[in-house]
Amino acid sequence: MSPATTRAKQPGSRRRLVIEADGGSRGNPGVAGYGALVRDPASGRVLIEMAEPLGKQSNNVAEYSGLLAGLRAVVDLDPSADVVARMDSKLVVEQMSGRWKIKHEDMRRLALEARDLCAEIGDAGGSVSFEWIPREKNKAADALSNDAMDGKSIHRVLHDVDANDAAAQADSAVSPGSQERADVVAHHKPLRLLLVQVPLVEAAVPLVVGAVLRLVGSGAEVVTCDEPLALEVARAVGAEVGAEPTVSGLWAGRAPGEDADETVRTAYRSLAARGGTVVAVTSRRGVLSVLTDVLETPGPRFWAIATAPGSLTAVEVWEDGSSAVAFTNRTEHLA
Repeated sequence: MSPATTRAKQPGSRRRLVIEADGGSRGNPGVAGYGALVRDPASGRVLIEMAEPLGKQSNNVAEYSGLLAGLRAVVDLDPSADVVARMDSKLVVEQMSGRWKIKHEDMRRLALEARDLCAEIGDAGGSVSFEWIPREKNKAADALSNDAMDGKSIHRVLHDVDANDAAAQADSAVSPGSQERADVVAHHKPLRLLLVQVPLVEAAVPLVVGAVLRLVGSGAEVVTCDEPLALEVARAVGAEVGAEPTVSGLWAGRAPGEDADETVRTAYRSLAARGGTVVAVTSRRGVLSVLTDVLETPGPRFWAIATAPGSLTAVEVWEDGSSAVAFTNRTEHLA
C-alpha cells in the first residue's frame, strides 16, 4: 500500500471521517454498481466521492464493494482517523460489526478484504465503526450508485482539509447533491502498473522475479492474490524493493462469470486514482480484465489477447486519466 496522504496533527488531536456507501443491482443479480463518499463531519463537506459499475452482480456484493471503496479512500487520505461507516444495508453493517454470520462465499471474501482495511486503519492509530442509517439519509451514496449502474465511473477528490481547517473554509462548502459542483480532480501521480501473470511452476519464480526487478526499483508497491505461487513471487519482489505485499482477493480473478472480473477492474481503478509504481501479481483473467478495460475491448473478444504464465504486461495511466498499454506478454525471461 502506498503511503497515505496525511496532515500533521497536534498531539492528542484525531481527525474524524465519515464514509457513506451504497450499492445496487437492477435484477439482483443484474446490472450492478456502487457509490461511496468520504465526508468531513465537522463541516459536512464531501472530500472524495466514487462510483463504479460492477457488471452483473448481486445487490449485497455491490453494497460491500461500496464499503471497500470508502475504506480504501480513508487509507489513502488519513488512516489514523476515527471513521464511522454509514450504510443503509443492515446486512453489511451487522456482518461487519460481527453480529451476523457471513454464509455466502462472495460476501465472505469481500468482508475479509474490508476487515483487512479496517485492521490497516487500526494499525495506523485510527478506528472504524459501523452505523446503519435509513435509506432516505443515504441519498448522496445512493445517487452515486445509480450513476454507476448507468455505466458511469467516477472518482472525484473535491477537498482535502482536516477538521481544524473545516470551520475556516465552511463558507466555500458546496451541497453534496448540487449539480453545479465542479468535478475537481486532484493531481494524482501517474500510475506505472506492471502486471505479472502467475507462473505455472515454482522453477519459474526466480526468473519472473528477476525480470520484474529489472523494471522496477525500491519504493514500488506490491499487490497480489492468495494463490501460492502468486504469493511467492510477490514476497520475493517485495523483499527486494522494500515493500510488504498487500494480499487481496480483488486480484484473484475468481468472480462469477467467464469474461472480465469487475472486482479486478475496481482494484485497478483504485490504483489509477492514486498513482505510483505498482507490481500486481494476478491470474490470466486478472491481467486481461485490466488490459481489456484500458483498451475498451468488446466482451466477446475478452480472451483474444495472448498472455502466458509468468509473462509481464505494463500499463501506464497519466495525470489526466488517459491510459496506455506499454507492452504485453513479455516472456523472454522464461526462455
